[in-house]
Amino acid sequence: MTTIAQVRQIVQPLLQRHADLALVGRYLLITPVHHFTRGIVIDRGSDPKLFVPSTSVSLIFDASARLGMGWGTDLAYFSFEGLDDDLARQRKADPKFIHWMIDNPPSLEHLVRVMDVALETLRSITTLDQMIAFCARPENNLMPLSVYPYARLLMAVATGDLDQAIEIIDATLMKPMEIRRAMDVFYPTFYPALVSRDRQELARILHELEAKTVKNLKYERVWEQTPFPLEL
Repeated sequence: MTTIAQVRQIVQPLLQRHADLALVGRYLLITPVHHFTRGIVIDRGSDPKLFVPSTSVSLIFDASARLGMGWGTDLAYFSFEGLDDDLARQRKADPKFIHWMIDNPPSLEHLVRVMDVALETLRSITTLDQMIAFCARPENNLMPLSVYPYARLLMAVATGDLDQAIEIIDATLMKPMEIRRAMDVFYPTFYPALVSRDRQELARILHELEAKTVKNLKYERVWEQTPFPLEL
């Protein structure tokens, strides 16, 4: 299996080229982080020498205890058309172009270029509304956003769409009911604040959730605390 040390080695050219990048574990992040991450997760593959990179955009105000992929696409399927025509031609001409192997330096040079192009497409995602639009695109999500009620609930609250948030948490489907019960246990003021439109209390809870994720995933050095749209 490829190691974090090997990941650190291959991303050095990008870290040296772009001051806004930071590596946390296997996650190459665009910084600073505000409410959601943008970057590339460089995972292991079935072949112990293979790198498997994917774009990743993920909420951080959900009290995550472990890194999830969030939304994005495997770079093996990333479209370079109109972004880097040379890379697009090379991939069409070479079936092994996407085999990014630790013992194949030319393939790693390609990988650095691929990641550079992919990262540039993520830099334009700077607001929660843009993040939600990215997550809703089919190529960035194997399952529709509608099947993630917890994420949709938090997004709705964070953007100030409290009517939608109530609709999500009051739905009669099993999973939203479980979310309501969990919120009642861990954040008993959440639902009353939602119903009464208490934006200050809702914002306090979102900031607490975000702080937990930042601590759990060791994002302290890349994160900046900022207000949610709900507060503006």
